[in-house]
Amino acid sequence: MGICMDVLVVDWDHLMAVPEDQHYAMLHEAGTSVDEEGWDAGPDCPPSAGPQWSWPSPPTLGWFGKFDFGDVGCSYKDHFWAGERWEEIRSFVEPGLRSAVDRFVDPLFWGGLEYMPDREDAQEASALVSVDESPAPSDHLLWCRPAAVSSLKGLWDSVGPELNLLRGPFDQHSRADFGRINDFDTFVGLLQGWGDVIGQAELRGWGVVGLRC
Repeated sequence: MGICMDVLVVDWDHLMAVPEDQHYAMLHEAGTSVDEEGWDAGPDCPPSAGPQWSWPSPPTLGWFGKFDFGDVGCSYKDHFWAGERWEEIRSFVEPGLRSAVDRFVDPLFWGGLEYMPDREDAQEASALVSVDESPAPSDHLLWCRPAAVSSLKGLWDSVGPELNLLRGPFDQHSRADFGRINDFDTFVGLLQGWGDVIGQAELRGWGVVGLRC
């Protein structure tokens, strides 16, 4: 888990117009191009410690954007530990909200709904939508087609306003004495960053990818 992840929102039609075996190289070059724009800004422009978006300049303008989670979230290790924290508290969360959070964070933390032991309870959660998503290609950490993004946006619309309901379970039941993501605001900040990614992608009808960097 000690790797970093670049998260991009992507015009799926543009990506699918390229042969499959060229996807990773194309996306990696795109992500690197906005990094280079930051380097060109010089030492007087230090990198932000908080979440931020980078949108490319011509000629790549118009088909992708890159999200930086900031100090927490750029490492896939952060996503792992956020998943650990969620696993520690989820049984203390109201079932409808628990199921919605399960499915909202699943692509970011685990990448497989079969991990969720209460997936059969989905029918009981009125705000829940199905995230029908195939596994990510082996060279990607995250792979959400536009249809999955739309489902995730529906989940975020129900989860986002209820995040404060997780504070009590987090403060009482998370094991904050080891690992990372050891306070509630950091945990929720990572979820809010993921919500921002999904919102920006859904607004454009795009997908989301995560690359090893």
